[in-house]
Amino acid sequence: MSVLAIAADGPLGSIASSRATKAFYPALSLCDLIFSGVFERHPRLTLAIVEFELAWAPHVLSSMDYTYRERQGEAIYRFKDAMLPSDFFRRNVVLSFQEDAIGIRLRDAIGVDNMMWGSDYPHSESTFPQSRKILAEILAGVPDDEQAKIAAGNTARVYDFDVASLTGRG
Repeated sequence: MSVLAIAADGPLGSIASSRATKAFYPALSLCDLIFSGVFERHPRLTLAIVEFELAWAPHVLSSMDYTYRERQGEAIYRFKDAMLPSDFFRRNVVLSFQEDAIGIRLRDAIGVDNMMWGSDYPHSESTFPQSRKILAEILAGVPDDEQAKIAAGNTARVYDFDVASLTGRG
């Protein structure tokens, strides 16, 4: 019989494990906020989950909707107007990413309006100075209107930036 012991291999293994599983924390917080009715009580509140990439979201959205519909003993709080947890996500939540090509391919499940790109400059994990190249590669094949939203438009909307004054247009 073979036994596999699973443990972090000292501080370096622990750091790598934390980075690889970091989406667990915002997913848990997102579920708590949605299932407790925060966005129903505060419909104009926007939650920005930043620096956790995108690809984790479709599974969490599907799991939340399933739990809400099929496990009513676990999802005790019931929303008004036949809203589902994913409806609150689409209305109230945005996610930022740096280099998540898989998340881009899942954009229909996430919602293009819920996605914001960021370079994380000047931090060490930033895409700078190759940001434009990396973004072009990740967004290859994405329609121009969706690229515009993901690369800048959604961020401007969420943070209420005056794009005309920032770009000198208008």
